[in-house]
Parts: sequence; C-alpha cells; structure tokens
Amino acid sequence: MKFLMEHEIKEILESHEIKTAGCRFVKSEDEAVDAAKKIGLPATPVVMKVASRRIIHKSDAGGVILGIKSEEEVRKAFRSLMAIEGAEGVNVQPMLEKGIEVIVGVSENPQFGSVIMFGLGGVFVELLRDVSIRLLPLTRKDAVEMIREVKGHRLIEGYRGYKGDFEALVDLLLKVSRVVEEENIIEMDLNPVFVYEKGYAVADARAVTGERKSFETRLSKDELYRLFYPESVAVIGASRTVGKPGYNIVWNLKQHGFKGKVFPVNPNADRILDYRCYPSILDIPDEVDVAIIAVPARIVPEVMEQCAEKKVRGVVIVSSGFSEEGEIGAEYERRVLEIAKKSGIRVFGPNTTGVLNTDNSFITTFAKMPVIKVGKIGIVAQTGLFLGIMMAHVATNHPSIGFSKVVGMGNKADVEDYEVLDFLLDDNETKVIGMYMEGVKNGRAFYDVSKRAEKPIVVFKTGRSVYGQKAALSHTASICGDDEVFDAVCRQANITRVYSFEELFNVTKAFSLQPLPRGDRVALIHYTGSGCVQGADAIYFSNLKLAELGNRTVERISEVTPEWHMVNNPVDIWPMVEYNGIYKAYDTAITALLEDDNVDSIIVAIWAGVEIAEPTYTPDFKKIREYGKPIYFVVEGMREAVFDTKNNYELNEFPVYPDAITAISVLGKVTDYARRLFGLKDDNLK
Repeated sequence: MKFLMEHEIKEILESHEIKTAGCRFVKSEDEAVDAAKKIGLPATPVVMKVASRRIIHKSDAGGVILGIKSEEEVRKAFRSLMAIEGAEGVNVQPMLEKGIEVIVGVSENPQFGSVIMFGLGGVFVELLRDVSIRLLPLTRKDAVEMIREVKGHRLIEGYRGYKGDFEALVDLLLKVSRVVEEENIIEMDLNPVFVYEKGYAVADARAVTGERKSFETRLSKDELYRLFYPESVAVIGASRTVGKPGYNIVWNLKQHGFKGKVFPVNPNADRILDYRCYPSILDIPDEVDVAIIAVPARIVPEVMEQCAEKKVRGVVIVSSGFSEEGEIGAEYERRVLEIAKKSGIRVFGPNTTGVLNTDNSFITTFAKMPVIKVGKIGIVAQTGLFLGIMMAHVATNHPSIGFSKVVGMGNKADVEDYEVLDFLLDDNETKVIGMYMEGVKNGRAFYDVSKRAEKPIVVFKTGRSVYGQKAALSHTASICGDDEVFDAVCRQANITRVYSFEELFNVTKAFSLQPLPRGDRVALIHYTGSGCVQGADAIYFSNLKLAELGNRTVERISEVTPEWHMVNNPVDIWPMVEYNGIYKAYDTAITALLEDDNVDSIIVAIWAGVEIAEPTYTPDFKKIREYGKPIYFVVEGMREAVFDTKNNYELNEFPVYPDAITAISVLGKVTDYARRLFGLKDDNLK
C-alpha cells in the first residue's frame, strides 16, 4: 500500500484527462518562489500546502495557506509549512475561483469492494451527510443517478443564481471510475472539487494505491440442484420421540409427501413412522443424495466423514453449536468445511432449517410444518425462523399465498446466499425472490448476481445499526457491511429493499400475483372520504401520481353517481353504492378506470362482514385480469369475513392489504422497480 502525495495523484488524474488545479512540488524557498511566479504571482494569488505521506488531513495540521500574493508571503508560508512535523516538501498551486463545492471519494468496503461517493461539499457532507454511493465500475446511468440522488443536486442543475456543469460532473465520475480500475486505487478523496457553469477543477486530492480486494464467485446450479431435488435422503439423528428435532424432520418428509426415499439413521431404532432405520449412513444399501444431520455439533465432523465415504453430494446441517457460539464451535465448523471441500459435498448450514421445495415436497426443517401452498415466491433466509415460526405463520394466516422454494442459510459455511439466489433466478417455478439477510459474506458476488436478474428481488436486511450488527455477530457469526453501501447496492442492482417480515411478504406477493405497472399514475377507489384523503397522501409520499381521469371515464362513472356528488380521483364510491348498489357502483368504476389510458394502476377498497349495504363485493376476476393492469385490493371489516374474502381474492391472484396506505406503499415499491427495469423516467413513465 502506497500513500500518494497531492502532486503525485494530480499527475495521475491529469493523465486521465481529469481537470485539476495542478500543483508544483518544491523543497526550498527559492523553488517555491519560482513555482509561484510561473503560476502567475503576483497577478495570480497562490495556495501553498504541506506535502507529506504521513499527514492525512492537511487543514487539521495547519498545512494549508490561502491567498498568498507576494514573494515575501511565499517565503514565510514555506518556512511555516516545513516546520510541521512530517513535512517532506510543499505544493504550490493557483488560487481557484470559487464554484459549487462537491466531493468525490473512493474507498474499499470489505463485503463489496470499491465504492464511490459523491456529495455537495462543506456542511452538506459533514453535517447533513447528503451523499450518494455506488459500487465501481460505474455506468453513465449510475453517474447520473448519483448526482440527482443528493438533495442539493438542484444547485448544480440551476437554482437562484447557482448552476454547475452537470455533464462535466457525469464525465468526472466516469473518469474516476476508470482511474480506480487502471491505477489500482484503493482509497481517494477529491475534496473540494469546484464545479462551474462550464467545467470543473479538482482543488485538492489524496489517494492510496495497492492491491484491490478481489472476490471469488462460485456459481454451480448443478450442485445445488441435488440439494433441492434429491431422490433419496438420510436423516442422521432421527428420533422415535415425538417433538424432538430428529422426529419432526422425518414427520415433515412423510406429512408433506416427499416423493423420494427416506432413510432414518438411528442405531437404537428399527422403524420410525413406518420407515426402516439404519445404524449409520454406511449401512444404507441404496445411494444417498442428501443427508440431513441433526446430531450434536461435536459429532458432526465424524458424521461428515461417513457422508464422504458414502459419496453423499449434499448435506443440510440443522445442528447448532458452531461458529455462532464461539471458538470451539468454530473449530467444528472448520473441520466440517474441510471434509466437504475435500469430498465435493455441498453444505447448507450449519445452524439452519435448510430447504423446503414445494415442487417435490422435499423438506428438512426440524419444526413441524403445515403443508405450504405451491406458488411462485422463493425465499432465502439467513435465519431458521422462516422454516419454523414464520412459515407456520404464513401457512395459517396467509394460506392463499404460495411458495416455490424456501431456504434457511444458517452460518453459510459453504453454500452462500448469492449461489441460492442465482439458482432461483434460473428456476422456472420461481417468479420473485424474497431474502432475509443479517450479514453479507461475499457482497460483490451477491451484487453481480442481482444486477443480472430478470426477476424481482426483495430484501429485508437487518444489522443496520451498531446494536443490530452486534446482535447479528452473535447470532450468525456474520459481520454486516456498512448499511449505506448496502442501500446503494440495492439501488444500483434494482433490488427492492423492505424493513420488516410483513413488508417482505406484502411486496413479494404483489410481484407474484399481479403484472408490473407501466407507469406511476394511480387511481384509488374507496368507500369513505377519509380513506380517499389518506390514500391521496400515501400516493404522494410513495413517489406516485394521482391519475388525471379522462373525460370519458368521468362521464361513465357519473352515470351511477348522484347529481350532487363530484367524480374525482380518488373515487369516493359510497354515494354511488347508496344509489345504485354495490355491484353496479364498483363494476362501473373499476371497468371505467381499467379502460382509461391515463391510469396505470388501481387500488380498490371494500368492506367485509359489516352489513351496511349488500354482501361483500366480489368482482369478475377473469374479466378484470384481462386488462393487464395491476389491481390491489383493500379489505376492511369483521375479522373472519376479511380473512375469507382475502383468501378468495388471493386465490384468484389479486393481492389484498389491510388498509389503503399499506397497499399504496407496496405499489410504490413495485412501481419503483418497474421504473428502473423499463428504464423509464420519473417525470414521464410513458
């Protein structure tokens, strides 16, 4: 690693056609005077700065002197700067004209590699943290988004006498990206950069060169296929005791109807749930594709040796007590991984619930699990919670929502989340992937896979705060990367980020059930005035637009509306229901909005179980589906009636939410994904 002094990095920048203030490195008073005169002194004032590989922040050390206008001041400044401990010389440069001050920085993130930061300088960066971040290398689209992402970007595009050269800034970011790649830069600050109406100039710069972080990516769909589609499975640690993990695993395989062979391994049992038992995996006469290991951590390395001898190719270790618990457990985990690599065994876990594949009913969790509906949502979770409590919650509270595959990653000693993500992106049974993550081991591989995705990826990542990071370390032995960098990764790879399990399910079911919107113009139907107002606010705060209804749409809805009631968007439908009944009112309004070219998406609120009018409204699902526009429903009312209505709607592939604000928030995230996917502009999605 080598620290570059200012004149050295500026020479590199200039060689890549990045405009700087330039500077002349001097080591004597006479050289300083000569350099100042060549710059233009006394007509042009100069700046003098201490040059040192040991002094990182020159201003903090008193190492920057501005506005020098005479030879005497040059000599005095030189002596003052050389008196600073660690000074190796002095840099002399012209005093630049003030412009809009910005900062461009580069650093290395342990999980994601080289990242670039852009922000407005001064108080905007130091106090307001008004910055944007992206992984390198940049595309032009990345650079444009970075500039427009900061709150102060209007200064650059023109505001109250301020204006900067937007295109020149884009060019600067792209050139910095190339400099990092070609010059092995691992850290760099260009601060400040003055942006003018025409062009820019880098006033100060520092950089460190060295060996940039590299990442190994292992993508092996064939290897993972065996873990999802085994023809035979051994349960090592199977138990006859109801409620024990080894019993529950066998029970789940039987209850869910796994189509392959099941071999419980227990030296003290003859049969478990009508399956013949074997003393060890080596006693099984058939081939074994996957072994589910549910024995104490200290025994697992020995069991892994037997799996290797049996030529098993996939293992799910549900046992805990490994690296998440301390050094002794970490040693067990190292031995397991060593055996796995030597023998070509792929491992889920340890400390995991493993796999659920609804396509073949293969299930490895030790928690008794109700049968899950087959659907198009794939889940990758770092916690066993998903194949335990959370999936039980989904199965009983959202029985109409279906899943393709669910994977608990655990400690990720071998198979990592990016590998499973890559597998699911290529899986015909999966339409959308939801991910719960506590830590990222190979962030660059995760980013590379995500950026190539043609399916929506929805991520709930915890460990965002200092407290959360400590909890994640103790729970899964993962150290979380900087959350601002992860947020930038989501923007850059078009990953939809959510902040709770409930939001994860809400957003993934919207993706799985309805088409993507082709624009951001929303129509809302609600049966209360309050719901209309709340919905209008939610549309604004979700970066959506209230659609301006076409004249024909207004005329058609007016035909079922009392003369005294105005037809607007949101559509307050209650007066129409009172005069014409629930079906005529809702059918007319929904059809008119679906046929309006000014409307891209529709939110419809109804009630259930409350006898304030006719029975609960049920649309002609087939008819409204044919229009190809996304429609989200809101159902409010009596609990049992809401539950039944919700399941009916979702079985017919229309997502239901508890209130308009939730539905619109989900639509906002889905629309943002569609906006980026289709490359449409915010202000003109059409």
